[in-house]
Amino acid sequence: MKQWIGRITWALLAYLVFLIATIPAHLVTAQLPKINKLQLGNVSGTIWQGQMDMLQYDKVLLKDVKWQVNFMSLFTGKVAADIEFGHPRKLLEPQGSLVVQAGLSSTVVKDIKIKLPADLIAQQVNIPFPVVASGLVEANLPVVEAGKPVCAQLDGTINWRMASVEAMNNRFNYGDISAKLSCDKGAAQALVSGNQDILEIDLKGRLNTMKNYALGGYIALGPKADKALQGAIRFLGNPDADGRYQIKFSQ
Repeated sequence: MKQWIGRITWALLAYLVFLIATIPAHLVTAQLPKINKLQLGNVSGTIWQGQMDMLQYDKVLLKDVKWQVNFMSLFTGKVAADIEFGHPRKLLEPQGSLVVQAGLSSTVVKDIKIKLPADLIAQQVNIPFPVVASGLVEANLPVVEAGKPVCAQLDGTINWRMASVEAMNNRFNYGDISAKLSCDKGAAQALVSGNQDILEIDLKGRLNTMKNYALGGYIALGPKADKALQGAIRFLGNPDADGRYQIKFSQ
């Protein structure tokens, strides 16, 4: 008798999951509360597998957002979904993929692979004068999980390919810049390096809390640094005996 009760219970549970999964996605998004600066485009498909032609938050626009829920993850007490957006051939638009795993106690994001124009990030930063950034930013993060005070897990790299900035009637070329991310005792940490031929960078940033951070290390001009960069770096003061400009500040 108990065996039959168990089978019936599992059958009812599977049927309930099926009903929820086949609900049209647009019926759910229509009931979501309005969030400031967030715009949702046309939605098709189901909660289980669907697509949104655009999603915009403030100035960040994602096109062709697709999702696919992993059915097997439900048996582990978590909900996992594969998410993709953008088109690989459109380099001037954000594109990428990631896996979101949500449980009762935490949410983990895995296999993050994102590419976007550097200027899209520059537009989000409050700078008192016009700035145009060039190049492509690539993020490859195997795992990200928020924790106390900042992170529980963090691993991966962020690369700024062919980095350059136009500001104050000058164009500053930096070469490639990369950052190795990690989580150290709950604090997010980044080791930043640059192109030794153009701009040598050796910086360590640490976000101890959402209001407390520190940055230290040095930058130095490479043999192929252009005149604009040579002039701008002088605002950092005088270099040491090795030609390095020391960087150190915290909050």
